[in-house]
Amino acid sequence: MKIQSRENRREGYLCVQSEDFDIFNLRKAVTSGNWLAINNGICTLTDLGLRHDGNGLVWLNSGISVHEADSDIGLTGQDKKSYDYHSEVRTTNRLKNNDYYEFVQPKDIDSYALNIICKVSQQFTERKDGSPLVTFALLIDQKARKEAADNWILYRNPKQGDKYTIFNKHHHRALMKIYQAKGWQAEPLRYIGNLIRNDAEFSKLMKRLGYIKVRTRKITGKLNDFWIYRCKEKTLKEVRTKENIKNNGLIRFVQYAKQPTKAFKHILVDGEYRYVYEDHIHFLTKKRQRIAGKQLTGYTAKGVEMREIKL
Repeated sequence: MKIQSRENRREGYLCVQSEDFDIFNLRKAVTSGNWLAINNGICTLTDLGLRHDGNGLVWLNSGISVHEADSDIGLTGQDKKSYDYHSEVRTTNRLKNNDYYEFVQPKDIDSYALNIICKVSQQFTERKDGSPLVTFALLIDQKARKEAADNWILYRNPKQGDKYTIFNKHHHRALMKIYQAKGWQAEPLRYIGNLIRNDAEFSKLMKRLGYIKVRTRKITGKLNDFWIYRCKEKTLKEVRTKENIKNNGLIRFVQYAKQPTKAFKHILVDGEYRYVYEDHIHFLTKKRQRIAGKQLTGYTAKGVEMREIKL
């Protein structure tokens, strides 16, 4: 009996060793540029402990490039705060055996919520008298905040449940059509919607994101509730100012390509024709421009970062 038991344990150990060895080899192949295992459905990036951040392959939890680190150091910073909170309160809503709830991984929930909130908020970097804030303040209308999530929808890959993204129904229409054509399935944002609408949960969310609530007239001249980023002081009188302001707000950017591609429109931007992603055009400002002696209506990217997509 002891011999048989020892043999069973040995077989189990060898099986685990073999599985780990296969994952290691598959991951090594994918990070080297061989995507056959992914394309043929043998495994997913998540199975290999990886994800794609738009610029290249990164480790699933840390988000560090696979070319800069040999292993995943785990969740850190804001991702860890989000994971710790939501994994504890949503333990009854687990999908399959993966670490994501209802529709997204716990580490992504707060980031998605902030993205939605920022679309309906006003951002201020200085007081009414012109003196700058150390960071920035958000003014969020209660009614707009509670309706914000209604304008967003999630699309999930039908074959890979842990592959998902969210779109604004008004600004991302062209991109949504592309995902629909590929068979991605639409899902409502129930959990994030409840998180944003509920006053108590919303306050906890903003504190996890590094904001504190301040009621003051010093920013707009009217008494309002503002969310100040990373300031522990209770009043704006105590908030220091600096000559060089570091704006930690979300950076607006516009994606463009040099070649014709689907969902990109050929328009004039600052004297040069470019193929600009249609859902990003609303970030640009219309401006009359003279080209070859002719007055044409185009756009200017003043105050907006232009990012080229290499096809």
